[in-house]
Amino acid sequence: MNQCILGKKESSVSYIFAFAFILLMIAVAVLFEDREIILPEVAALTVGIFTFREDKWIQRPFHIFLLPSITAILGFGINFLPILFSLKLLIVLIGMLLTLRLFKSQLAPALATGLLPIVTNAHSFLFLFAIFAFVLVLFCLIKVLKIKPIEDSVPIIYVSHNRWLLAICIIWFLIAYSLDYVYYSAIPPVIVIAFESLNHPSLKLNVRLKRILALTGASLIGCLTIQYLDNLILAGLIDLLLVAVLLKVMNLRLPPAFAMVLLPMIMPKETILHLTLATFLMSTYFMIGIYIIQKKKYPNPIDL
Repeated sequence: MNQCILGKKESSVSYIFAFAFILLMIAVAVLFEDREIILPEVAALTVGIFTFREDKWIQRPFHIFLLPSITAILGFGINFLPILFSLKLLIVLIGMLLTLRLFKSQLAPALATGLLPIVTNAHSFLFLFAIFAFVLVLFCLIKVLKIKPIEDSVPIIYVSHNRWLLAICIIWFLIAYSLDYVYYSAIPPVIVIAFESLNHPSLKLNVRLKRILALTGASLIGCLTIQYLDNLILAGLIDLLLVAVLLKVMNLRLPPAFAMVLLPMIMPKETILHLTLATFLMSTYFMIGIYIIQKKKYPNPIDL
């Protein structure tokens, strides 16, 4: 198993291993009858580590346990504050970006684990225990299976683009608040993709557009399965398989799509109806906005 997982990216064995881990998480949520245990970004981390082998994540494996734990505590605590929803999002976003800057980390999924308890209004301490447990297991698996970056991986060079992410997030928060769609202010996988895109000024426009379609497609799949299937484990399996096929057809490696497809399982029911449209609008706004920012700031690396 070790050789299969480490040898060839996106092998069938690596997918099976990752999907089994994610379905185990969903099964635990079913067992405890608490959907807050379902952690979409753990799905993104799992596929990113075992299937896509994201170098920037694997280079500092302890961060996979440490940073999501810190941001989850931040988000969980801030969610109890008696302040506006949008203000909670802004405070936790600033706190998380400062945390990533302090550790000079580009572990984008850590942003989602901080946003998640606010977006889903998590109040159960099982949420925190689940985060600690699953990211600790991921860290241990990296060590036990001796998963290492690929030979030609580039060492992490931290460059802060926090001001740009904060600016475009604040504008989006204001738009969502003014239109009375406050619960669509922060769709965690979209903000994760935005953070990652800011670190890739050479990302082609067609890839950015494919990211929009992939996130929107994953959202639609997740919303449909949760609407028509009562069995969370079966819905999760179908979600994961369909997103894997979607990304394969689009020739795209996008771990947050696996978080996006599970997000409807834990979102308030009243928000699911418009979640796909909100995902499309928010991801379009962020992808195009970041493209414009980078085209003006880094005109040479941008490739149409």
